[in-house]
Amino acid sequence: MSSNFVSVEALSRRDALRRIALGVTAVGLAGRIDRADAHEVHGQAAAEKTLQGEYTVRYFNEHEFRTLEKLSELVIPADAGGPSGREGGAPEFIDLLCSENEELAAIFSGGILWLDHAMLKRSGKRFVDASNEAQTAMLDALVRAGAAETAADTAFDTNDYKRFAMYGVRRPADIRRGLGFFDWARRLIVDAYYTSPAGIEDLGYIGNASYSEYEVPREAVEYALSRSPFRA
Repeated sequence: MSSNFVSVEALSRRDALRRIALGVTAVGLAGRIDRADAHEVHGQAAAEKTLQGEYTVRYFNEHEFRTLEKLSELVIPADAGGPSGREGGAPEFIDLLCSENEELAAIFSGGILWLDHAMLKRSGKRFVDASNEAQTAMLDALVRAGAAETAADTAFDTNDYKRFAMYGVRRPADIRRGLGFFDWARRLIVDAYYTSPAGIEDLGYIGNASYSEYEVPREAVEYALSRSPFRA
């Protein structure tokens, strides 16, 4: 048998993953990933771990994946309610999605690059190498900036603002790039966590065996988010 042989099952799982990955950016941040789709992503990550002993990163380089692991620990830390986002499989979940969605991959690779640049200016170290206090302060600053950005949105659409457009007055594009990345990171870390076995147990979810599809209720999302110290 040729070493290049790929089973029909492997192809179908790849097709399913690609469909799920492309669907994430199609619905945007306002949408939620279906639990059945999320289960498929977690299942692929678990299958790779079972065969190879550990997860083999598909898209990110080593530094990017380490950064994603740290973000997952910070956004959903381990506590009495359950394990961290990292232990819930968020880094693997996001890596698999990015491996099949160029738009999402660009958001995360560019976002991590931005995060490192911002942290270098603050502490002289890349994000993952900075102290826990510096990392927390950086993410706190993003949350505050996001709240301020939301409050200021309407101000930049007024006639008074438009009068100054010829002078190149704009909202700072750099911070907006960082905010967009952090919004996606928080969203997918939470999605990954509350659809993982650990997260489902934390939420007290009984099951949905009688349904072909299941979307996690907004109340469950809010609960998972409430565990994060970086809730907007």
